[in-house]
Amino acid sequence: MGIPKFFRFISERWPLISQEVDRSEIIEYDNLYLDMNSILHTCTHSNDGTINHLTDEQMFGAIFSYIDHLFETIRPRQTFYMAIDGVAPRAKMNQQRARRFRTAVVAEENLQAAIDRGDTLPKEPPFDSNAITPGTEFMAKLTENLKYYINKKVSTDSNWQNINIILSGHEVPGEGEHKIMEYIRVQKAQPGYNVNTRHCVYGLDADLIMLGLVSHEPHFSLLREEVFFGPRANQAKSSDLSKQKFFLLHLSLVREYMEFEFQDMEDELPFEYNFEKVLDDFILIMYLIGNDFLPNLPDLHIRKGAFALLIETFKEALKRTDGYLNENGTINFKRLGVWLDYLSVFELENFEKGEVDVEWFNQQLDNISRRGTKKREKQGKELIVKQQKKLLGVIREFINPLHSKYFSVKEYRDSTLPIPEKPLPSDFFESELNRAFIGKLFGELPLLLVHSKSKNTYSVRLDVDGLDANETEEQFNARALEIRKIIKRYQTGIVVEDEETLESQKNLYDAKFVNWKNQYYKDKVHFSIDDDDKLRDMTENYLEGLQWVLYYYYRGIASWPWYYRYHYAPRISDVAKGLNVKINFELGTPFRPFEQLMGVLPARSRALIPACYRELMIDPKSPIIDFYPSDCDIDMNGKTAPWEAVVLLSFVDQKRLIEAMAPYESKLSPEEKKRNSFGKDLIFHFNPQVKKMISSPIPTAFSDFESHTIEDVFELPKTEGVTFRGGLCEGAKVGKELLAGFPTLKTLPFKAHMEYAALIVFQQPARSTSLILTIHNMYAGLTVEQFAKEYAGELVYANWPFLQEAKVMYVTDNLMKYERTKFGNTTKVVSTPLENFEIGEFDKKKKEIYKKMLIKEGLEFETNAAEPEESDDEDYYRGPFSRPKVRQLPSKIPIDGLVYVRHVTGLVRTKEGAYVKTYSKAITAYPMQMIVEDVINKDKRFKERAPVPIEDEFPKGTNVVLLTASMYGSSATVLGHENHKLKLSVSYCSTPEPTAGTKRAQLENETFRYRQANEVARLLGISGFLLSRITSSFQIEGPDGKRYDIGLQMKYEGRKQKVLGYTRKVYRWEYSDLAINLIQEYISSFPNMFNNIVNLHGTGVPSASLLFGDMDTRALMNNIKEVRAFIKQKVLTFKTVSLHSDQLTKSGVAVVEQEAIRFNSLPVTITKKNIRNIPREAVLDPTEHNPSLSRQTFSLGDRVIYVSDSGNVPLYAKGTVFGIVAMEAKTQLQVVFDQPIMTGNRFDGRLITQRGLTVDSTSLLNLTAKHYVYRKQPLSQKAIEQKKKALQAQKKHEQKVEKENKAAKKELLNKVKAAAGISPATKESEDAKSPESKKPNSESTSDNTTPSSSEQPPIHASGAQSIFNSAVNDIFTNGGQHQQQQQLPIAPQGFPQSFPQPFQFAMAPPPPSFQPPPQAQTQNVTIPVSNPGSAKLLSLLKSGGQSKQSADSQKLMSMLHSS
Repeated sequence: MGIPKFFRFISERWPLISQEVDRSEIIEYDNLYLDMNSILHTCTHSNDGTINHLTDEQMFGAIFSYIDHLFETIRPRQTFYMAIDGVAPRAKMNQQRARRFRTAVVAEENLQAAIDRGDTLPKEPPFDSNAITPGTEFMAKLTENLKYYINKKVSTDSNWQNINIILSGHEVPGEGEHKIMEYIRVQKAQPGYNVNTRHCVYGLDADLIMLGLVSHEPHFSLLREEVFFGPRANQAKSSDLSKQKFFLLHLSLVREYMEFEFQDMEDELPFEYNFEKVLDDFILIMYLIGNDFLPNLPDLHIRKGAFALLIETFKEALKRTDGYLNENGTINFKRLGVWLDYLSVFELENFEKGEVDVEWFNQQLDNISRRGTKKREKQGKELIVKQQKKLLGVIREFINPLHSKYFSVKEYRDSTLPIPEKPLPSDFFESELNRAFIGKLFGELPLLLVHSKSKNTYSVRLDVDGLDANETEEQFNARALEIRKIIKRYQTGIVVEDEETLESQKNLYDAKFVNWKNQYYKDKVHFSIDDDDKLRDMTENYLEGLQWVLYYYYRGIASWPWYYRYHYAPRISDVAKGLNVKINFELGTPFRPFEQLMGVLPARSRALIPACYRELMIDPKSPIIDFYPSDCDIDMNGKTAPWEAVVLLSFVDQKRLIEAMAPYESKLSPEEKKRNSFGKDLIFHFNPQVKKMISSPIPTAFSDFESHTIEDVFELPKTEGVTFRGGLCEGAKVGKELLAGFPTLKTLPFKAHMEYAALIVFQQPARSTSLILTIHNMYAGLTVEQFAKEYAGELVYANWPFLQEAKVMYVTDNLMKYERTKFGNTTKVVSTPLENFEIGEFDKKKKEIYKKMLIKEGLEFETNAAEPEESDDEDYYRGPFSRPKVRQLPSKIPIDGLVYVRHVTGLVRTKEGAYVKTYSKAITAYPMQMIVEDVINKDKRFKERAPVPIEDEFPKGTNVVLLTASMYGSSATVLGHENHKLKLSVSYCSTPEPTAGTKRAQLENETFRYRQANEVARLLGISGFLLSRITSSFQIEGPDGKRYDIGLQMKYEGRKQKVLGYTRKVYRWEYSDLAINLIQEYISSFPNMFNNIVNLHGTGVPSASLLFGDMDTRALMNNIKEVRAFIKQKVLTFKTVSLHSDQLTKSGVAVVEQEAIRFNSLPVTITKKNIRNIPREAVLDPTEHNPSLSRQTFSLGDRVIYVSDSGNVPLYAKGTVFGIVAMEAKTQLQVVFDQPIMTGNRFDGRLITQRGLTVDSTSLLNLTAKHYVYRKQPLSQKAIEQKKKALQAQKKHEQKVEKENKAAKKELLNKVKAAAGISPATKESEDAKSPESKKPNSESTSDNTTPSSSEQPPIHASGAQSIFNSAVNDIFTNGGQHQQQQQLPIAPQGFPQSFPQPFQFAMAPPPPSFQPPPQAQTQNVTIPVSNPGSAKLLSLLKSGGQSKQSADSQKLMSMLHSS
């Protein structure tokens, strides 16, 4: 875990260090390292306190999927290293033991809480997360499953075939992150090491940040999931990893921010400044806040300002040493002692916080306390004794007259005039305190103390040599004024009677301080501060531990058996007592796996240990029963989180443990003995000549397969005689020279200052100061128009500091748009005036950009305004209850021009075989000041390439995807070449593709009827404006001054998001019947509130009292809570997606999955055929990324085929689209594949098999809508005419069918009305309606649309519902189709469970207390029924079985089908 809260703190202090991962724009890395234990915990149990049981198939499938996702995100070019924690050093076992005891207790608490809630508990026991410890049966299974998975990936995935795949399992001793560091350290020491190797490490421990900094590698990033704090921290995660955001923490930026933190030291050190050595010292001092092997020094907590304290005291101490504290992993204890003296001052402040009482003030201890000193400094006062004040009067009488009138300093220097001087009483200087006083005073005044040793006399003299000889009269007067202020500050200071009084106060203070420390030792470690031997032993053990930790990070394990023998650290001011410690570690050997298990696991987890050892944990007569208490004390020790508490468990005695276990070793089974032994790292390589069968570790989930993988033992190069490299390697690139994609701050000029800016980090305002960057304008000499003429249409770099190559599309200012346009063979920049709405958009966009810069990124632009002042606040942590002031936008936004660009996203192949840059669909705006013209190291992946001969692009034996019309998407192999074209052997399947997905999508589209906003507003009896407001975000102000959202959150215009099944936006917003029912329920539940909302005017934020009436604060808050609780419960399962995203319902996905299972069980006939004369544009290369495939369009139910030979799906795998996730830059498709996928998932229970995956559209070819069909020649005119005639004939037929359907529909509607007791509508009755009833709602509305011209005659809701439901019930009670594990009808995810709820159109009438506006009232609330959709639904549901119905029922069903 490392330093608690360190990641959050540095993210607040250095806000730009993390970058959200976008796979299309990922940096290229050489090596990817996984700290696997993070993955194991994520994939085997929840962190939200729920009790569940996962099968081996589910757990290992999730682990495979997670590894796959991380690999596909980074795609390393050289090495993929997976490290699992093995047996840890003894020093770590203390912490492991405490954690696992705590975990077992929490598990019991969660189980009891689940029982108390009445939760349904799994029949099998839940997974014990303590099983993730070396030596358990679970870890042995993990190794076998991982070997199976790696063999499969290396054999089938091209991205795994040309790199080193290394697995360091639990059998190999050492922690995962330190195995990774050892690999990097040893590789770095080898001759020929590439000093610009690009590293990426995945893991959650803050330790990894320090490990990365220890490496001094500038191209180093940490990959981790999005971090949440507060209520969202423990939310359950989706199994669909495409929903999980990942971030890269770039150490290149961390290093540069740190350079600014320490740059003021460069000219202040008495020795050569070296940032890399400062970085080493920084690592050392951070370990005092916390590490996994030593407790932190008392009261040093990041959340209480420890970081800033350590930095400032370190800077001061280093100015007074002769070198650095950390000498490449070895502590210089003498220099460390200097820093500890400075740090001890902090301990005095903590002492004073708890000890100030009445006696403190009575004894006037503030005179000599740190608290009092700070208070006097703030007030501008000094502490002096009476004798000093008397002498001050003498000095004042000497210096003030001298400065009452201007005199020339130069005259004193050039003439023989005597320099003013005055004698002082000699007895005054007998006191050291008085001498210190004079030294301080004369340091501030232009005075010299003259001492005659022979006469033992003292005098004060004007320091003319220290004054400016060319001083003007104005400067003289300013100096005279400053002198009077200094004299006055001392004169008005706090006066103590005499030196003896001050000394007695200091003695009392010191006694209190010693007593305070003594109490700490008595309470924590049960000995007195006066016990010098014990205190020295403790401090020496602590400093020994500090050196052990530093060796561990810089060189590797110094000693396996060493550990710190105390639960607590010594007091800061006492640590120096151990500085004479002699460091002498013995390497020793690690614990064996079962010894560690017995040393760290509680008795509650004894099932994880071989049965023969279990009695040692529970038998009262066991010689080590004291190692396994049923409960233990915990001490929060100044911390707030339970996991930070000190668990007061006894330390395991290694000798006793091993002796107690020895008699049972012979009872171990062969499998257990294997688990209790050590193993080796494994390396995997691809070899197509190797063919061996790999048996599945879980036959029910994974199949056997033929592997082409060589598995061998991996050993690091020998290090004897090799010198480990410290610091930055020679030739390593930093700053502007960093390799492509690695961010740097140094591509733009800026200044930096610390500010308490309350930046929004991790969804909350920062509680500490941040380093704010003020960016200078590189283009200050250019107008926006001049900039546009220089760069419009050109390639630049945008998105600083995460620079990406981009093409400038156009530039705008507040009046004009500048765009490069082609005129014949030349181009020129053309300016076009902006429309009024475009000017408004420009102002809105620049405010949006600058607001994000100010409050999230810690950035601002240089202006002509006054320089930002340093905050008066200390560089200190603000508590959780402080109300930070968020930065505000200035009245004038300092952005004159916006540059609109398309980012380069890759290369696309032309018909001729060339590769040219392709650009994002989305156009992004950036301030002109943040555009970088060029970079030193460009991304070679995006370098355009000329075409190569077809023989070179597609050599014989190459696998391709064919794009001809008759065999679209078929696999083919190149047989040869002729006339610059290909000869292919094609394998294609003649079996028709299943269509269940398309039919289901069509059914759901017709069934879920949506109504335009004005129609919904009329039905509900409210205005369109109110409808828009309550279905989106509706802010009100509570009595506490906070804002509360009482909107139903069905749509988000600004975010361009909708809620599946409830809202959509074609041209304007539309609402489903589900949405209408929910809105009606909302109105019915809070009628008084809506009566008041109807009368609101304007778009401002109303107060709660306007909605709920005049009542006291408590009553208002209760009303708000009741409304918020209603909304929270209703929107709990909402699925919010982008406007262009869509999904099948849960039951729809089940239909598609069952069809996939059925289709996969059918025999498949593969036909092989040789073809020739195939040009290169008629094939796809599956080894190349094909961004052109992003131009395809997809619909729900489309059949697709995977056309990439890398990734988590096998090449040529087919499936059906059940979800479309459309984003601005890309489209992702949720697919049910015909065959189970090893790394597939069940999409949070929507699937019953591992067939589902979210796949980027650029890896799929749409087989339903064939976008890239190759045709040898364009159609002839005759063929075009024939096609046109065929289309016309088809259209006539469709019109005829539609006419027949209308007639049948009319008949059906009349029958339904008759069944409901309603007379059929006639023309006369329609004409008889009042004119007012035909008028549309004329209320002004933000969602107003034109009513549909094809609106059906209204049907009384209850009658329609009655007939419809009776028909549905008839089907389900007479042999309707039922699916395995999916009982229909099932409501879509997020919908009420009473399916077919979406088709229940009846609405409860408004309650009597709710009175809609007069113009909106209607006599009868009737809703048209979508009969075609209902018919098709019933037809589909009925198709699986024969329904026994009466003749009337059959006739009705027939009419339903025909309509």
